[in-house]
Amino acid sequence: MSGIVDIALIPALMLVGVALQWAKLGLKASHIELLILYFTFPILMFTEMLNPSLGSLYLGGIVAVALVYLILCFLASYGLSRGFSSRARGTIVFNSTFLNSMFLPFPLIYAFYGNLSVALLFSLPIMIVHNTIGIFLASYWGSGRVGKKTMLQTLTFPPLLAFLAGLLARPLLASFASSTAFDALHGLGLLTVYLSLVLVGLSIPISRDSLFFFRNRVTGLITLNRMLVSPILALILIAVLNPIGIAKNTILIMSLMPPAITNLVIASKFGLDIRATSQSIFLPTLVSLGIIFALWFFALI
Repeated sequence: MSGIVDIALIPALMLVGVALQWAKLGLKASHIELLILYFTFPILMFTEMLNPSLGSLYLGGIVAVALVYLILCFLASYGLSRGFSSRARGTIVFNSTFLNSMFLPFPLIYAFYGNLSVALLFSLPIMIVHNTIGIFLASYWGSGRVGKKTMLQTLTFPPLLAFLAGLLARPLLASFASSTAFDALHGLGLLTVYLSLVLVGLSIPISRDSLFFFRNRVTGLITLNRMLVSPILALILIAVLNPIGIAKNTILIMSLMPPAITNLVIASKFGLDIRATSQSIFLPTLVSLGIIFALWFFALI
């Protein structure tokens, strides 16, 4: 598909997800999420790792940048949340640090650049930390315990296994990466992009209360961290490291993402502020899209 068609599909497929949410047909967000995380996303990750243009230095560099960015977000939000209660501080730090690194940015980046290699490498370490250290932090600031089952699920996370399999298979499947079969397999993996948009529309917490995030200090600080502090940190990283190609724009788009949709489930499970988490996802998602499309329109990304 052309870039213009892909860009037009972003609001269209999100609206499909919203319509499915309102229609209450029995299709749950968890159904699509499972399809993505256990089928299409691993396929996409595996095929992208076979991309001959991805050198080992480039692979390691993007992963390192993602981890440094994550640490900076954590430190900034931790420092700015001084004076809040333990539960409120945990809600602020958790939602300010762990962004929507897949379901929303993948469709945007693919529509703009037609390449997801950098986005995949940037998002994978964030998702792994989110589902390990992030859950421990949510448990620490909230209430609840992290069991062995949670850690086992993280270690057997299908996209992580696909990433490792792709790395190991790179020297063995060089010719396969230029075949018709590879193109078909990669096309199947790209369904991740379109299913992700439906998932965002189906999952986004739509309520009247979500519109008034500025009335809640916790939500307001989360939004400030994600929409202002985070991109400033990303711009500093970009200025220092001077990434090449689409890496710079990918990092900037990632930095403008709202909190991860799955934060709602984790916040609920471990007793963090579910209301503030919900508010910090709905309107900031729309603000994020508006900022990114404005930057794209004026050729700044």
